[in-house]
Amino acid sequence: MNLLITTVVSAVTALIAVVVTNVLTRRREHEADWRRLKLAHYQQFVATLSAITEGRCTADAMRPYTDAVNAMSLIAPINVLNALRTFQEEISYKNDKRSSAEHDRLFNLLVRAIRADIEPSHSRDNPEFKFMLLGLPPEMQQAEKTPPAR
Repeated sequence: MNLLITTVVSAVTALIAVVVTNVLTRRREHEADWRRLKLAHYQQFVATLSAITEGRCTADAMRPYTDAVNAMSLIAPINVLNALRTFQEEISYKNDKRSSAEHDRLFNLLVRAIRADIEPSHSRDNPEFKFMLLGLPPEMQQAEKTPPAR
Protein backbone atom coordinates (compact mmCIF):
# COMPACT_ATOMS: atom_id res chain seq x y z
CA MET A 1 0.00 0.00 0.00
CA ASN A 2 2.79 2.39 0.90
CA LEU A 3 4.43 1.59 -2.43
CA LEU A 4 1.23 2.49 -4.27
CA ILE A 5 0.89 5.81 -2.41
CA THR A 6 4.54 6.62 -3.07
CA THR A 7 4.11 5.81 -6.78
CA VAL A 8 0.98 7.94 -7.08
CA VAL A 9 2.58 10.86 -5.24
CA SER A 10 5.68 10.58 -7.45
CA ALA A 11 3.57 10.48 -10.61
CA VAL A 12 1.47 13.48 -9.54
CA THR A 13 4.61 15.40 -8.57
CA ALA A 14 6.21 14.62 -11.94
CA LEU A 15 3.04 15.66 -13.76
CA ILE A 16 2.85 18.93 -11.83
CA ALA A 17 6.53 19.60 -12.59
CA VAL A 18 5.92 19.03 -16.32
CA VAL A 19 2.87 21.29 -16.35
CA VAL A 20 4.60 24.07 -14.41
CA THR A 21 7.70 23.85 -16.63
CA ASN A 22 5.52 23.97 -19.75
CA VAL A 23 3.59 27.00 -18.50
CA LEU A 24 6.75 28.86 -17.53
CA THR A 25 8.42 28.03 -20.85
CA ARG A 26 5.42 29.27 -22.83
CA ARG A 27 5.31 32.46 -20.78
CA ARG A 28 9.03 33.07 -21.37
CA GLU A 29 8.63 32.39 -25.12
CA HIS A 30 5.64 34.74 -25.28
CA GLU A 31 7.61 37.49 -23.52
CA ALA A 32 10.55 36.99 -25.91
CA ASP A 33 8.22 37.15 -28.93
CA TRP A 34 6.62 40.30 -27.53
CA ARG A 35 10.04 41.92 -27.00
CA ARG A 36 11.03 41.03 -30.60
CA LEU A 37 7.81 42.59 -31.91
CA LYS A 38 8.38 45.72 -29.85
CA LEU A 39 11.98 45.92 -31.02
CA ALA A 40 10.86 45.72 -34.66
CA HIS A 41 8.33 48.53 -34.11
CA TYR A 42 10.86 50.66 -32.26
CA GLN A 43 13.46 50.09 -34.98
CA GLN A 44 10.93 51.17 -37.59
CA PHE A 45 10.14 54.27 -35.56
CA VAL A 46 13.80 55.29 -35.22
CA ALA A 47 14.46 54.58 -38.92
CA THR A 48 11.53 56.72 -40.01
CA LEU A 49 12.47 59.44 -37.53
CA SER A 50 15.95 59.39 -39.03
CA ALA A 51 14.40 59.86 -42.48
CA ILE A 52 12.90 63.20 -41.43
CA THR A 53 15.91 64.69 -39.63
CA GLU A 54 17.42 68.03 -40.57
CA GLY A 55 16.79 68.82 -44.20
CA ARG A 56 15.37 65.40 -45.12
CA CYS A 57 11.73 65.97 -44.23
CA THR A 58 9.44 65.40 -47.21
CA ALA A 59 5.83 64.30 -47.47
CA ASP A 60 7.05 60.89 -48.65
CA ALA A 61 9.28 60.58 -45.57
CA MET A 62 6.57 61.81 -43.20
CA ARG A 63 4.03 59.15 -44.18
CA PRO A 64 5.98 56.18 -42.81
CA TYR A 65 6.98 58.24 -39.79
CA THR A 66 3.38 59.05 -38.88
CA ASP A 67 2.47 55.39 -39.40
CA ALA A 68 5.29 54.33 -37.07
CA VAL A 69 4.25 56.88 -34.43
CA ASN A 70 0.63 55.77 -34.64
CA ALA A 71 1.61 52.09 -34.38
CA MET A 72 3.49 52.82 -31.16
CA SER A 73 0.17 53.21 -29.35
CA LEU A 74 -0.41 49.48 -29.88
CA ILE A 75 2.82 48.21 -28.40
CA ALA A 76 4.44 50.85 -26.20
CA PRO A 77 3.72 51.21 -22.48
CA ILE A 78 2.42 54.51 -21.17
CA ASN A 79 5.85 55.82 -20.09
CA VAL A 80 7.13 55.45 -23.68
CA LEU A 81 3.95 57.01 -25.06
CA ASN A 82 4.31 59.97 -22.67
CA ALA A 83 7.95 60.46 -23.71
CA LEU A 84 6.92 60.17 -27.36
CA ARG A 85 4.13 62.72 -26.99
CA THR A 86 6.42 65.20 -25.24
CA PHE A 87 9.03 64.73 -27.98
CA GLN A 88 6.34 65.13 -30.67
CA GLU A 89 5.16 68.38 -29.11
CA GLU A 90 8.72 69.70 -29.15
CA ILE A 91 9.36 68.85 -32.82
CA SER A 92 5.91 69.86 -34.01
CA TYR A 93 5.63 72.55 -36.67
CA LYS A 94 3.15 74.20 -34.30
CA ASN A 95 5.87 74.75 -31.70
CA ASP A 96 7.40 78.15 -32.42
CA LYS A 97 9.77 77.81 -29.43
CA ARG A 98 11.67 74.73 -30.61
CA SER A 99 15.22 74.37 -29.41
CA SER A 100 17.99 71.93 -30.25
CA ALA A 101 18.81 71.47 -26.58
CA GLU A 102 15.22 70.56 -25.67
CA HIS A 103 14.95 68.31 -28.76
CA ASP A 104 18.09 66.44 -27.68
CA ARG A 105 16.98 66.18 -24.04
CA LEU A 106 13.56 64.82 -24.98
CA PHE A 107 15.01 62.46 -27.59
CA ASN A 108 17.30 61.06 -24.87
CA LEU A 109 14.35 60.51 -22.55
CA LEU A 110 12.42 58.78 -25.34
CA VAL A 111 15.30 56.46 -26.27
CA ARG A 112 15.91 55.57 -22.63
CA ALA A 113 12.21 54.78 -22.14
CA ILE A 114 12.25 52.56 -25.25
CA ARG A 115 15.43 50.80 -24.13
CA ALA A 116 13.97 50.19 -20.66
CA ASP A 117 10.84 48.74 -22.25
CA ILE A 118 12.72 46.34 -24.51
CA GLU A 119 15.19 45.16 -21.91
CA PRO A 120 14.86 46.46 -18.37
CA SER A 121 18.53 45.68 -17.62
CA HIS A 122 19.42 48.65 -19.87
CA SER A 123 18.07 50.91 -17.15
CA ARG A 124 21.62 50.82 -15.79
CA ASP A 125 22.85 52.75 -18.86
CA ASN A 126 25.31 55.53 -18.23
CA PRO A 127 23.11 58.59 -17.59
CA GLU A 128 25.87 60.83 -18.97
CA PHE A 129 25.67 59.22 -22.42
CA LYS A 130 23.65 61.31 -24.87
CA PHE A 131 21.76 59.60 -27.66
CA MET A 132 21.50 61.58 -30.86
CA LEU A 133 20.25 61.37 -34.41
CA LEU A 134 22.67 61.89 -37.23
CA GLY A 135 21.60 64.14 -40.06
CA LEU A 136 23.06 64.63 -43.49
CA PRO A 137 25.93 67.07 -43.78
CA PRO A 138 24.81 70.43 -45.23
CA GLU A 139 26.54 69.81 -48.57
CA MET A 140 24.65 66.53 -49.01
CA GLN A 141 21.37 68.21 -48.08
CA GLN A 142 21.98 70.79 -50.79
CA ALA A 143 22.91 68.08 -53.30
CA GLU A 144 19.60 66.29 -52.63
CA LYS A 145 17.66 69.50 -53.28
CA THR A 146 19.53 70.32 -56.49
CA PRO A 147 18.20 68.46 -59.53
CA PRO A 148 20.84 66.47 -61.40
CA ALA A 149 22.47 68.15 -64.40
CA ARG A 150 21.36 66.90 -67.80
